[in-house]
Order: sequence, then structure tokens, then C-alpha cells
Amino acid sequence: MSESPSEERPDERSGALRGGLGRAVEAGLSGESASARGVLDAIGGVRGVIESLLPATVFLVVYVFTREPRVSAIVPVALAVIAVILRLVRREPLSAAISGLLGVGVCAAAVMFTGEGQSFFVPGFFINGAWIFAHTVSLLVGWPLIGLLLGFVRGSFTEWRGEPVLRRAASLCTVLWILVFAARLAVQLPLFFAAEAGSAGAVEALGIARLVMGVPLFALAVLFTWLVLARVNASVGKASVGRADTRAGDAPGAGESAALSSDE
Repeated sequence: MSESPSEERPDERSGALRGGLGRAVEAGLSGESASARGVLDAIGGVRGVIESLLPATVFLVVYVFTREPRVSAIVPVALAVIAVILRLVRREPLSAAISGLLGVGVCAAAVMFTGEGQSFFVPGFFINGAWIFAHTVSLLVGWPLIGLLLGFVRGSFTEWRGEPVLRRAASLCTVLWILVFAARLAVQLPLFFAAEAGSAGAVEALGIARLVMGVPLFALAVLFTWLVLARVNASVGKASVGRADTRAGDAPGAGESAALSSDE
């Protein structure tokens, strides 16, 4: 008997979702209780958090002491290169380190081009704007991005659309992520323009806002997504049981079958 798509490669799906938002979606749908450890794993673990916070933190610290934008931008790049070398020496996967190096490299290139400290944060504005656009379009066409991720976890990209509670949850979580990205821009863009106008302390304020609204805000959104889907999982489970009981009650000999099963 052939296997269904949802049963085809569960281990591969689990492996792909061990980190990131997919981890929270998978945990919520499985009914796993939210925990600090689980959220930490979902945002990349201790090492992932450090690697996410380090570039902007190092840039900000060096900038505060030197007031040299280009020097401040070079130091995070040097650390990212060291991280890649260490992973090579330890024969660890390079994907995270290389993506981090590319990200820091783009930020540093912006500073090198303009010679202004606030330019280090410009690529982040485009990234947040792109996510807002992608999530918004997905909602407008009726395929919220969180729903697609939810479908991947369940083993079908379309089945979840047949469950109204899942569709509502996917839309709610997608709106939440839009608000997260929009909040970052709403706070950080005015600080950027203040720095452009030469306001004292604006670059430092922008750097602090970037740090506060980075990993911590991401973690809160992950936790919210997890809790929403955990509640939805319970509702879907009850609904499935109810439908199964109805079908069983309509079947011939259903009462006898139920009595036999309860005695086993």
C-alpha cells in the first residue's frame, strides 16, 4: 500500500523544521507546551542568538568609542570571517556562517559607500519591507504565508484551507508578523532620518532600537504563533473526533463495535 504525502518523509520534514519559525509551528500543531527552551530553540539556540546580535552590537560599541563609521563596519565583518574559519576548522555546517557574513558584508558595504554610521542599518529596512510586502500579498490572495508553513508541517499545502479554524489562525499569525516588521520600520526609520539630519545620538539610538526590536521581538512573535497554533491544535483535534464519532454512529453495527472496543 502506497504512503500518503503526509507520511512520506516525516523525519526529513522534522529535520527541516528544527530551527526557526517552522519549529514553533511544528511544536504548536503537535500540542507541545510552550517553554523558554522551546522558544530559544526556535530562534536559533544560544549560538544563533549570539550570532544574530553580535554584528550590530559590535558595530554600535566600536562606533560609540571611535566615532569612525568605516572602522566600526569593518570589525563585524572581520568577526564574521573568523566565524566562517572556525566552522571550517571544526568541520561544521557553513550555511549559517556564510549567510551571516553576506549580511554583515552588505551592511558594511553601505557604510563604506556613504561614510555614515546610520547606513549600516539600511539593508535591514529593505528586508523588513520585503517581508511586509510578501506577507500582505499572501493575505490578499488568500494564501497567508504562515498557512503555507502550517501546510508544510501537516504534509499538505492545501488541506489546511479546508479547516476554517486553521485558516483563521494562519491569517491571524500572518497579520502579527506584518505588525512586527512594520513596528521595526515605524520606530527605526524616524531615527535613521534624524541621524541623516545630524541629530546627536541618533545613530546610537538607532542601533539600540535595532537590537531591542531584533531577537527579543522575534522571540515574542514566535511565542505568540506557538500559543495560537497550540490552541488551534486542540480545537482541530476535538472537531476531528466529533466528525469521526458521527461517521461511526451512522455506520451499521456502530454500537456493537464501540462496546467491543471499550471492553478490550
